Amino acid sequence: MSWIKVISVNIFLTFALLGLLLLTPPIAYYGYQLVKGANPITQKDFRAELKLYDKYPWVHRHFQEFRDLSMTYYDYITWRRDDYEGETINIRNGIRHTINADAIDGTQEEYWFFGGSTTWGAGVNDEYTYPSLFAQNTPYRVSNFGEAAYIARQSAAFLLNYLVSNEITDMSSVNVVFYSGVNDVSARCRSEISVLGTAREDQIQTTLSQGSDFKYGFERYGFERTFSQLIDLLEGVIRRISNSNPSNVNKINVYSCAENSNRALEVARTLVDTWHVTSDIVQSRGGKFTAILQPVAFYGSPETSYLKLTTQNDLDLTAQYNAVYPLIIEAVKNRNLDFLDLTNVYDGCSNCYIDFCHVGPQGHQILTTRLISDLNE
Repeated sequence: MSWIKVISVNIFLTFALLGLLLLTPPIAYYGYQLVKGANPITQKDFRAELKLYDKYPWVHRHFQEFRDLSMTYYDYITWRRDDYEGETINIRNGIRHTINADAIDGTQEEYWFFGGSTTWGAGVNDEYTYPSLFAQNTPYRVSNFGEAAYIARQSAAFLLNYLVSNEITDMSSVNVVFYSGVNDVSARCRSEISVLGTAREDQIQTTLSQGSDFKYGFERYGFERTFSQLIDLLEGVIRRISNSNPSNVNKINVYSCAENSNRALEVARTLVDTWHVTSDIVQSRGGKFTAILQPVAFYGSPETSYLKLTTQNDLDLTAQYNAVYPLIIEAVKNRNLDFLDLTNVYDGCSNCYIDFCHVGPQGHQILTTRLISDLNE
């Protein structure tokens, strides 16, 4: 065999091996999904099978559309869902459609609801988000500014963006409502999250550090970017093996608030501070601000046995909410804030929650009734 042929064969084998390595992550992922019996493209959301949806024929379509949604990064607010037009979900300019009453009785009063995916309406169609139900049962104009996984700081940033971009200085007819708590605890009690970080802070920092816009010269063509999927796959496999090893259970501290009273107090204080600062901004422009501590299945006494929230992660999250929520309630007492503690709104309800924090149509109807009563006192 000539030396040219030997070199050619070795080059071919080298590139074949590299190609195999680069294709391994997507092949492994789709193979794993197929072995599990779940096609990543057509798999169904288990929540759609809950009995509480029996009377709602749109449920399967909703979760299909929910999986289709995409997000884009934006400065200050970090992310926002892209516009979408569907049967159950409609988004325009990053804002989910709210079904307002057909006839507004001449009032100019408005309600702007901010929060995470519970406000946005994960698990219900446009008609059954609580801002839509609120609009249909009151004479007010209503806007739903909620977004998935938003902590209160992101909601405050989005509010500022909205005021600045629309040149709104007079808010005398506007009621701003922040429905917060779930994401501030579940995200900001995570050990790797910084003091004011979002749930995606570490991921975005890693992605940006690997991006070509943040590299100079030939650094942007480094091997780290080329093999990033393979690295992620290996890290995921190692993490899964580590988590499945009983001897490692006590070594993994995903959340830190229950064990660290200072961290718990910090999470509670920063949420209340965010409410307070936002309230000052709204009131300085003539508007009214209300902060609401939202309910979660791990706090209070809702009936959720049908969800089987008994995993280690569920138990860990329960400890975080039990550590932080009382501190939030206590911290608000010393502030000049309009505040509603709605952590008990689903107590006794046996068909509200569809997971640890989202609810179905029945839950939103209960919440709306309470909001109409409490916000108009």
